[in-house]
Amino acid sequence: MRKSILLFFLILGCGTAYAVADASQSLPPDPTAVKPPDHLVPDNLIAVDGGLFHPQYIFIADKRNRTLSVWGHKNGVPNLVAYYPMDIGKNSGDKTASGDDRTPEGIYFIQSRLEMSKVNYENYGIRAFTLNYPNFFDRFEHKSGFGIWLHAIPETKSLRRGSEGCVVVRNDTLQKLTPLVTLKRTPVIIVDHVNYVTPDQLAKEKKSALDWLESWRQAWQTKNLDAYMDHYADDFRGSYKKLKMDKRRWRAYKGWLNKRYKTIQVAVNDPLVLTHDNQAIFHFVQKYQSTGKNDTGEKTLYARRDPNGQFKILSEVWGPLGPDAYPSKGPAISVRGAEARN
Repeated sequence: MRKSILLFFLILGCGTAYAVADASQSLPPDPTAVKPPDHLVPDNLIAVDGGLFHPQYIFIADKRNRTLSVWGHKNGVPNLVAYYPMDIGKNSGDKTASGDDRTPEGIYFIQSRLEMSKVNYENYGIRAFTLNYPNFFDRFEHKSGFGIWLHAIPETKSLRRGSEGCVVVRNDTLQKLTPLVTLKRTPVIIVDHVNYVTPDQLAKEKKSALDWLESWRQAWQTKNLDAYMDHYADDFRGSYKKLKMDKRRWRAYKGWLNKRYKTIQVAVNDPLVLTHDNQAIFHFVQKYQSTGKNDTGEKTLYARRDPNGQFKILSEVWGPLGPDAYPSKGPAISVRGAEARN
């Protein structure tokens, strides 16, 4: 029964409803995609240097300009690959509740690919990619809803304000985007509007973010518990296995590990840093070595800027990597260009 319900929601998707064109009715013209300004880059793409587990491409949906842009990276700097017109939800603003017909705003990741055999061609075109709405930040803020997709529509449908929350493009556009997608890794950053900065400005933001990450790593490795906990928000939500922890319990747990392990070494490799407003995602390969445990895995820090502009960790997720999944990079010394663990 539960599987049947989940399948129903999956097929339902965002419930996009469009007026069908017929011989006596012409469709309004598609929105005109707005080219991002030359020599500027989105300020959301803090560190996208192309680590082993980095996405090769990042999609940014600009709701105000009705434009979906594709970004790669070259020599550590984001570079524009392409841009296309898109449709969004019927109502303006950020999605907060199921049925509000708004497109959510935040950092999302493409989860799965649905072909025509799984979706209705008239509503969703050649295929759809599901997004992980609600993401961690959405759940943290008690937002509701489901079935937010990046999907296509055929030429018989209007690309003008038909969606109940999805990001929608033409069939031929999605055909071009499909080879650029890596499931579970390709981000779709949805914003009200993109804030563009110079590469030099972005480089300063990158240095600041990676310096913060390095200070977190150093505090952990040197067992400086006060400095380590200063990186965490007062409303931090952590867990170890099935044990839920607030900031006080997290501090007690980490203090216990500091006493248990004579030495701790932590390496942070290939950090990916993406932001949306005051939200930030730090994703990296973490190598942990201590007198009691050695492991390698992918870690994600979900952080929020405080009123002083400092990142504070709201939660962290860890997932293991096999012994051959990531090449050895020597001793755990510094930051280099699943549930909480360790």
